[in-house]
Amino acid sequence: MDWDDIKVLLALIRRGSARGAAQELGVSNSTVTRRLDELEHQLQTRLFDRTPDGYRMTAAAERLLPTAEHVEELLLAAERQITGGNQHLEGVIRLTTPDVSGMGFMMKRLARFAEEYPAIELQLMPSYDALDLSRSEADIAIRVMPAGVKPPDYLIGRYLSPVTASTYVHRDLLRQDDPADVSHLSWIGKNPAGQKEQWLADTDFPDLRVRHSIANINLLVEALRARMGLGFMPCFAAYHHPDIVRVPGAAIVHHSDMWVLTHKDLRMSARLRVVREIIAQEFERIRHQLDTR
Repeated sequence: MDWDDIKVLLALIRRGSARGAAQELGVSNSTVTRRLDELEHQLQTRLFDRTPDGYRMTAAAERLLPTAEHVEELLLAAERQITGGNQHLEGVIRLTTPDVSGMGFMMKRLARFAEEYPAIELQLMPSYDALDLSRSEADIAIRVMPAGVKPPDYLIGRYLSPVTASTYVHRDLLRQDDPADVSHLSWIGKNPAGQKEQWLADTDFPDLRVRHSIANINLLVEALRARMGLGFMPCFAAYHHPDIVRVPGAAIVHHSDMWVLTHKDLRMSARLRVVREIIAQEFERIRHQLDTR
């Protein structure tokens, strides 16, 4: 068994399908299934049950999993130590950011950086998913964490800004005689019907009906622009939309914190250090949009 076999095994366990594993590994579906067939033949055992719902581990795969994860961590740790000591401004930098409108403010500065250092390739990955820095799914992550919660010990980085949130609505839905009275409106929720909306406790209107559910902030902004109801969301999401306003008198809540992070083994990498500094500088410029108190 070699490292490529272990990667296929772990990708199938984590993604549950040949297609998902192929996307994670950057290979074709047929490569994944071929390597799995070869691995099962080599070990003389079946590692997965192929079901209509995807690949399911057998007992043999469950026994193999701890060893596979241990080997993965050893190899990735060695790779991070080599990369982390690299003082040359060259190579690939994988940056993941929250998939929310407004993150593009960094692009001009990153474009200048790319022009200054032609040997560096940037891979930008907007995603809500918490890509695993310990498994080298990304090199640098801009992450939004609950207010007061610190990153795990294996990550290092910089605290960028508090992120405030409040109650927003299309200005046309406010009563002209009493704009602070929103009793005629309903909430756009975040969870499927019947699930508790924890965020309601942070608002001034916890008793209003929750009528819809939209988890994606970009879609929530568009729903507010379409006059679907009230939304509780980060203040920066409304910053460039003059038709969306904070309900007069609505509390501004320190809802979360913004960080730029990388794995501690990569702290000495020159190219990552430069990009982290650029990100910190750019976020300082828009801090007033993130923290509106």
